[in-house]
Amino acid sequence: MTEDAAVASDTERLASAFEGWLDAQRAAVDWMLAAPVPHTAQDLAEGYRWATRLASLAQEWFIEKNDALHPELFVSQTPFRKLMVDNPDVTYWFCALDSSQTYHMTGTRGEAPYVGLTFGTPVGKGPMGGRTGTLSQVHLDSFELGSDGEVDIWLSAVRPEGVRNWIQLEPDCGQVAIRETFHDKQTQRPSQLRIQLVGEVPPPRCTASEFAPQLEFAAMFLSFVGHACAEIWSGAEANLNHFGGKSGAEHVEDQDSELQSHSDADMTYHGGLFRLAEGEALEVTVQAPELPFTYWGLTVTNPWMESYDSRYSTTCLNDQNAQRSKDGSWRLVIAAEDPGAANWIDTGGRTEGYMLVRWVLAENPPHPTARIIQL
Repeated sequence: MTEDAAVASDTERLASAFEGWLDAQRAAVDWMLAAPVPHTAQDLAEGYRWATRLASLAQEWFIEKNDALHPELFVSQTPFRKLMVDNPDVTYWFCALDSSQTYHMTGTRGEAPYVGLTFGTPVGKGPMGGRTGTLSQVHLDSFELGSDGEVDIWLSAVRPEGVRNWIQLEPDCGQVAIRETFHDKQTQRPSQLRIQLVGEVPPPRCTASEFAPQLEFAAMFLSFVGHACAEIWSGAEANLNHFGGKSGAEHVEDQDSELQSHSDADMTYHGGLFRLAEGEALEVTVQAPELPFTYWGLTVTNPWMESYDSRYSTTCLNDQNAQRSKDGSWRLVIAAEDPGAANWIDTGGRTEGYMLVRWVLAENPPHPTARIIQL
């Protein structure tokens, strides 16, 4: 192929990929408008905003920071960019990996009670080696850390000689997701972590052969998330004002769907929909399991699976900041207006949404119970 022909081919491929990216954003809005979920005025405004946030995440994740030879451990979700039932108590980190390479993770562990590392197949790319989702699950406290929480862990297919802490990368591993789960982000010191490739590689270059596939996958991701949100909502319809669900390890083992197979295997997920008439609230009771556990937290979301804004009102509670009843249980009230009771989960006037209780390192935790009460 002549140089002119190569340039023409690259131009055509880039133009096609970019048009696909624009089409995917329009398709995300079309899906949002047609999705079988509530479409109140607030839901609709948040739906358009969700489409812009999703495009922002896809751009950073799959275009700017998806190079396993130049790894970037980055915070994927914030109060301004949320994804598939984010938990405001969690800082979500993400890094692309190549299982044939060796990496070194260093830094310091903070004060969050749990820092879990979920190694899995690349999200959105379907089964690899006959499986999809989580391949291995560990947490920082299972390793030998320094006296001040120093982290020194090696990641590779084969254990490097003489290293103290090592995580084996399974053959199809393409990513690590880190969930740093806090009881109080305002007071607990966060971790400082980084992942570096071991060995020398050429600096990255933006070429048509590299960029076009990244843009095409970013476009596909928008569709993947839209269908995942619909899957979560429709799957929860059987649990109206009620909690169903199971452990992350069971989701991984059952391979029910690509979304659920990427669960944190250290967690248990109990979810459902809430739907309230005027003057009603949903009282949720959480009972402690028999054995010690690390965390539970209740999150409520809009139809686009974004948690409600927790910066200005109480939209999520956990086992430490929720007031406990005399019998040892926790009673929380999901309501559109102040019920005049402890542990109010403020829906901001909404009467319908998704709710999820996450447990961390809890063995067979009981399902929360729920009942409609009158305000």
